[in-house]
Amino acid sequence: MYAIETENLVKKYGGLTALDKVTLKIPEGDCFGLLGPNGAGKTTLIRILTTLIRPASGMARVAGFDVLKEKAGVRSAIGVVPQAMTSDLDLTGLEIMDIYARFYGMGKKERRERTDELLSMVGLRERAGDLIATYSGGMRRRLEIARGLVHRPSILILDEPTIGLDPQSRRVVWDLLEKFRKGDNLTILLTTNYMEEAEYLSDHVAIIDN
Repeated sequence: MYAIETENLVKKYGGLTALDKVTLKIPEGDCFGLLGPNGAGKTTLIRILTTLIRPASGMARVAGFDVLKEKAGVRSAIGVVPQAMTSDLDLTGLEIMDIYARFYGMGKKERRERTDELLSMVGLRERAGDLIATYSGGMRRRLEIARGLVHRPSILILDEPTIGLDPQSRRVVWDLLEKFRKGDNLTILLTTNYMEEAEYLSDHVAIIDN
């Protein structure tokens, strides 16, 4: 079974064709790197796979769910780390984790245990009570990876997760992704502009352009 499967996906914005018959098959447990220049359509593809926009034509399934007909199934199966950092700076790390766990209907005990586990794994347990505004860029990215995994998804989708980070922080994120993948048998879809990132993390890569 494929974790993610697309066939002839097309997306147009007026006269611009952002995706032109994109076909992908990503096996379960794979780390799949999607490479391409800015404007190549990587983020558009991610937005379709996460049910945020509709394709003009074609088929996409995520965790066996059709992205058009079974949106709730898709959303329950995926964790998403968007390109922009989106955690509210006026909340603490603990608060943002708890809010997202509530979104997925997790009970109080489960939320507490899962949050503690993840914050420990990303090295933020000691800073859990601090405002996110006081976190460095690397710390915020680690928090958002933990946030995306709070409900134990089978697929983690990351859109250029290390963009703007210094080399040391980037390597910390790489090591975290490797750790989570091995521990939770995750399938990972990663878009990136960094060849070395794709080489370090990915089992397979595809290049998307025009």
